[in-house]
Amino acid sequence: MWVLASAVVAPASVVDRVVAVVGDQVVLTSDVSLDRDLSGHDPSPLPFWERGEPEQRQIDAAILRAAAGDIALYQPTDESARARLERLRATFEDRADWVRFLEGWGLDEGSMLAVLKRRMVVEAYLKRNLQSAPSDTAAWNAECAKLLADLAPRVRVRRVPAEP
Repeated sequence: MWVLASAVVAPASVVDRVVAVVGDQVVLTSDVSLDRDLSGHDPSPLPFWERGEPEQRQIDAAILRAAAGDIALYQPTDESARARLERLRATFEDRADWVRFLEGWGLDEGSMLAVLKRRMVVEAYLKRNLQSAPSDTAAWNAECAKLLADLAPRVRVRRVPAEP
């Protein structure tokens, strides 16, 4: 006896996509999009987060984090990270807007703190390794590009093409 089973299969939808793998770090489209959204809310003391396209910026940030490794010198203190979180939260009109922002990204304050710490590692590495003043944006960006060109060959970067 044959029994036919019928199942309704919902069409697949992409929730997130891998843009690149940098060393052991994965860069997702959600990282790129969050970077874009944070640009207006999380001002940096360095021009890094305003340079180039967000996708390349996230790849560059992963290269810099790989170079920084777990060296304590580049790790932000809990106090400085929490202060940055407070400054970020203050850019929203009220608590409800802040909560909507976090929920829209599927984040809570703890995971946003982790995002900010990752950004702060990049900034600490650049502050320590670049000589140009951040106020001289052209010179700073040129020096940053040279540093990234020197570091990139040391880390395996594999871009993942988007499926058609």
